[in-house]
Amino acid sequence: MYLLAFSMITQVITGCKKDDKEKETPAEPDKELTKVIINVDKTVKYQTIEGFGFFGAFDVWWGGGAMWNDAWGEKIISDLGTTIWRNELFSPSIPGANQDTDWNKQKPVVQGLKAKADQLGVDLKYIVTVWSPPADLKWACNFTWAGDENATRNEGTVSTKNGGTLNPNKYTEYAEYWKTSLKNHKDLGIDVYAISLQNEPMFKQTFNSCNYTTAWYCELLSNVVPKIKETYPNVKVFGSEHMLDMEGKSNNYPYFYHQAIKNSTTAKNNIDVLAVHGYSDGVNASSGSELSKMWINHTEQFSTPMNKPAWMTETSGYSENWLKSGDVPGALNLAMDMYSGLAYGNLQAWVWWQGSEAGGIGNYCLMNGTTTGKKYAISKHYYRYIRPGAMRVKASTPDPNILVTAYEHTGKGTQTLVIINSGADGKMISVQGAGIPSEFTVFRTNSAAENCKEIGKALTGAENYFEIPANSIVTLQAGGTAL
Repeated sequence: MYLLAFSMITQVITGCKKDDKEKETPAEPDKELTKVIINVDKTVKYQTIEGFGFFGAFDVWWGGGAMWNDAWGEKIISDLGTTIWRNELFSPSIPGANQDTDWNKQKPVVQGLKAKADQLGVDLKYIVTVWSPPADLKWACNFTWAGDENATRNEGTVSTKNGGTLNPNKYTEYAEYWKTSLKNHKDLGIDVYAISLQNEPMFKQTFNSCNYTTAWYCELLSNVVPKIKETYPNVKVFGSEHMLDMEGKSNNYPYFYHQAIKNSTTAKNNIDVLAVHGYSDGVNASSGSELSKMWINHTEQFSTPMNKPAWMTETSGYSENWLKSGDVPGALNLAMDMYSGLAYGNLQAWVWWQGSEAGGIGNYCLMNGTTTGKKYAISKHYYRYIRPGAMRVKASTPDPNILVTAYEHTGKGTQTLVIINSGADGKMISVQGAGIPSEFTVFRTNSAAENCKEIGKALTGAENYFEIPANSIVTLQAGGTAL
């Protein structure tokens, strides 16, 4: 049992007083919780947030059920706080390689999201990725790894599935393919915010996939992007959407796509955002303490010297368990991994994989329709309260188990802190710093029934402490409603 206090704490006691008639040896009182100071320094500024979001519709595109649901649309925007929606630009079906969907099937979802976002006054960002170009634009290819200098590409039997690569003689046709998609959105009143020319370019998959060596990927950027921007100059291009483990680990990053982009002046000039996926292998989540070093490497080696923002555009593989079980990270691990990306990778955007599935809340989705769980609640601490345009400012604490990021949104007049207690003991927290509000509203998620629940107010300043229980997360919000 935890006692929550929002004013000055001199002693914390939990439990009950024994009846005077009882002569047994009294129980030892609970120890006083450790006091921890969080210092916020708004003069030290980091990245400006673009938003948070996920991929897909009410159900998976390859499912047979409804793709749009109005109550779901309301929930993801007005409750979760989604500000980025990622979609796939599907290739046309060919014999032997049917597609999960096409624009006609996607269109009602795109229209529904736009109508709901407009109704709620949310500037929803639409981002689109290709998994495979149309089959008639592809060649066969062969290489052993992304940097293979002996890689080959040539005419051959290819499909949208099982890899292959873009025919280098078809750059113009591929650009026109993209322009058609951008016009389809424009006809609905949507300016697509950003596009990725290829999802996970090293992996050959049984589903839609296309492969590029690092050299071919740089050619792709150099030859296709200028043609797209002749017509759509404001659309951002993000990539390479390769694995964080390969773009960030010390023994990997010199050999993969972002290093190649950095080494190519033309490619570097034709990409706007450096994007990675939060996996080790395309399936299993990159999670845990080693993330901080990977994000630091990526920041120091790529995003800072190239002066490019960093996004994480796909991750999943977290269970609904609160803590890690075996090799599978849980919901609180997701919170800590988001912290790591924001604090060490200076991420401006974070995008989950599948937002919703009809079959239940598995390791790869956040919701079962409008039914939510712990991963959804964890995401809400960030998605809802850290809005586009918020700037991360410095927040520090000497306690290694207290993980904190702080944000100021001058346009909205809001200030936000997300604080995780990753330790096994509760802590008493004092938030201090020049220019911070005297009071925050507190929202908390724990392993029990609380799911981003408003639990009261927290006073700031040296004389005031409030409790964060062990293994829990809180968001502190001030300056009005987040939305």
